[in-house]
Amino acid sequence: MSKIPTSLHEFAAGDESDLQIVVPWTGPVIDPETGGLREPLPESYLVATSVGWPKPGHEEIGAQLNAAILEDLWKRDGLLAATLAISPKSWNAARNLVLWRDKEALDAFLFSEAHLTAARRTKGLMYDWEGTHWIGTSTTQLPTFAEARARLDAVRPPGPSPFHSPD
Repeated sequence: MSKIPTSLHEFAAGDESDLQIVVPWTGPVIDPETGGLREPLPESYLVATSVGWPKPGHEEIGAQLNAAILEDLWKRDGLLAATLAISPKSWNAARNLVLWRDKEALDAFLFSEAHLTAARRTKGLMYDWEGTHWIGTSTTQLPTFAEARARLDAVRPPGPSPFHSPD
């Protein structure tokens, strides 16, 4: 890896050609045998994505927080499917894609104790972070990390990140 970026825009422009799926698509709409859809997705659903660039030396606490979030996630009413990936080449970018039945289901997860606890701790553990969501309309295709990255690029505001922590 090269010099650590100093802005969200620099992190987001990182080379993720080595993006590795660490949790394949999993959830109620996913066939565990094939990893594909069991049946068509609803006509409308919510796709949520986020990416963060963790600081080195925080792997243990990060793993604990992620475990708590995932334990909560898999039990959530309204969860349709989720997948997680990392890019060691891009400062260990940690990406997720999660499909939700609706905004209420996403909000219930975002405001859950497990997620709020992790969010409070994240500022000290990450160089930077960003997320977004959109209405999914394809009933036969799961979104991709390339699409998620493009969606984030489209909504990223100019200037410095309010989350950025340079140390």
